[in-house]
Amino acid sequence: MKTTPEVWMKLGALTLVAGLMAAAMLFFTPSVSEAQEDSHASILLYHHVSDRTPRVTSVTADELREHLTYLRDNDFTVVDIRDAIAAMQGKQSLPEKSVVITFDDAYQNIYTNGWPILKEFDVPWTLFVTTDPIGQTPGQYMSWEQIRELHEDGVVIANHSLDHAHMPRRADFASEEAWLARARENILAAEAKIKEEVGVSYKLFAYPYGEYDNILADLVAELGFIGFGQHSGGFSKHSDFRAIPRFAAAGMYANLRTLGTKMAALGMPVLETHINDTLLAHDETQPVLKLTLDMSDIRRQQLNCFIRSQPHAPEWHDEQTFSVQADEPIGIGRQRYNCTVPSMSKPGRFYWYSVQWIRPDENGSWPD
Repeated sequence: MKTTPEVWMKLGALTLVAGLMAAAMLFFTPSVSEAQEDSHASILLYHHVSDRTPRVTSVTADELREHLTYLRDNDFTVVDIRDAIAAMQGKQSLPEKSVVITFDDAYQNIYTNGWPILKEFDVPWTLFVTTDPIGQTPGQYMSWEQIRELHEDGVVIANHSLDHAHMPRRADFASEEAWLARARENILAAEAKIKEEVGVSYKLFAYPYGEYDNILADLVAELGFIGFGQHSGGFSKHSDFRAIPRFAAAGMYANLRTLGTKMAALGMPVLETHINDTLLAHDETQPVLKLTLDMSDIRRQQLNCFIRSQPHAPEWHDEQTFSVQADEPIGIGRQRYNCTVPSMSKPGRFYWYSVQWIRPDENGSWPD
C-alpha cells in the first residue's frame, strides 16, 4: 500500500481510533518519494522471545514490543530482507532508516510469544531454520506445520544449517577435503529440507554462531547463497554479501539506549578489506584489521575502533586506509573489533563496521 495523498484523504474520513490503527500499519510501507538511492539498512538478530531462556540470546515479549514501538514512533521502516538485498544490489531503493528483522533457530517461543507481537505491528520478518531439530524436540522447537503456517503468513523461511555445528571447525575431520564436502552437504541438505517442507528456496544462509572463514564464505557464494553473520554493522552496497552483518538485539544488547543507535546505523563505505582470514591460527593472538574507505562522507579524525569495548586508536597509512590491532592477546573463541564514524550528511547516524575473529585452542576447537 502506498501512502499517496488519496490514501491519506480516505484515512482522514475514518474515525480517530481507526485512523490510529491504520497509521500504525502504514508507517512500515514507505512511499516511492521517501526512497533513497544510497540505501542502508540495519538487520536485527533475535533468538528466543521468553523470560525463561538464557538471557544472552533472549528478549522478553515486553522488550520485543518495546523495540517495535520504538521503530514505529521514530520514523523507521521495517522492510523485507529480500527488498533490502535487492536495494544493495542496485535493483531498487529503500527508505531512510530501514530495518530488517531476523530470528534464528525456530524456537517454539518465537511462534508462541513473538509471532503475535510481530503480527500486531504488521512487520515483515525472516526465520532462519536449523532443520534437524524441527519436529524432533517438541516444546523447544517449532514443528514443520507451524513453520508452514508462518510461511503462509508471509514470513521468509531461510537456511541456518542442518545441525547448528561450528562449521569452520576442522578438528573432527580427517582432511580439508572431507571438511569442505561436509560443509557443502550441510548447506544443501538443509536447503533441500526447507524446499521439501515449505516449498521455498530463497538461498539465504545464516552461519551458526555467525562463524565463517574465507573458504566457507567462498563456498556459500559458489552455491549461489547470500550469507549472514552475527557481527555488528550496517548493511549497504559496500557489504560482503558472503557474510552480511546483523546487530544482536537480545540480552545486554536489548537496551534501546544503545540499540536505537544501531537501528539507525549505516554500512561502512569499505572499498578494500585487508585481512588474511577471520579464522586465526592458535598462535595468531593480535590480528590486524586494515580497511580502505570511501572518505567522501566521513572525517578520519572522528573514526574510532573498539576491542573488548575499549577504544583503540586507528593507525592511518594514507588518506583512506587505516589499521587497528589489539594491544594484548585476544582470547580463545569469537572476538570482535568494531569501528564507527559519524556521517557528515546524516546527523546523528554512524557508519559501523565489525569483524568477528575465531581463535582456536591448541586442538583446533573453541567453546560455544
